[in-house]
Amino acid sequence: MESEDKGLFYPALALAISLTAFTGFAFTYLGPLATGTYPQVSWAVHAHGIIYLAWCAFVPAQAFLATRAFRLHRTLGVSSIVLAAAMAFTGFLVVGVKVHEALHGEGPDFWKSFGVPIAIGLVLFLCFYIAALLNRRRPEWHKRLMMTAAATVIAAGTWRLWVGAFGFHDWAMPAALASTKIFILAGIVHDLVVRRSVHTAWWVGLIVSSAVEAASLMIVGTPLELPVVRAIASFADLLGWMY
Repeated sequence: MESEDKGLFYPALALAISLTAFTGFAFTYLGPLATGTYPQVSWAVHAHGIIYLAWCAFVPAQAFLATRAFRLHRTLGVSSIVLAAAMAFTGFLVVGVKVHEALHGEGPDFWKSFGVPIAIGLVLFLCFYIAALLNRRRPEWHKRLMMTAAATVIAAGTWRLWVGAFGFHDWAMPAALASTKIFILAGIVHDLVVRRSVHTAWWVGLIVSSAVEAASLMIVGTPLELPVVRAIASFADLLGWMY
């Protein structure tokens, strides 16, 4: 392992990512849920929210255990597979149904346009997460890819922070996606200070996530939007009965 493995940078970075997500959802989900003012919604929405926040709490705990109790970290890592799979499934279910409703005039047009980057974000998360698992015997890759996966998936939280601060605007989604790169850039700066060079994993995470997210935004309002949106809505055609 690298010399910084026993330090607190990665636990601190994971905690910062987690707190950002929790802060974003505190105003729009946790707060209204606690006061009984959250609107009545499908079980899938609550399941996704609870699993999503459980994942966000799990990541910093795992990052800390990796520095102090590696065997326990490795044992608990199996449960992260269940959490990640459940989060992705419920996420695709919710997004698919919302996009399907928007396509049929039964829901906000927001989902017709920005359902694309939201769904793409889940795909990116899964890709980085699986890559991290495949590199679990290469800790220098594993931890950086896992942090990238965690940062990528909190765009829903950063979007809520932008909307809470400035109101509902189309630019809030690009701003939310860009905000998640702060955590990857923090990793890059840390590498420069500690290693005097940036590990390739950070560049892979930054370039791939930025390029894919930018592409998902660029197709909004173009002829490519409709077939992609229909593909996302097809998830509801198959499994919408579970919603």
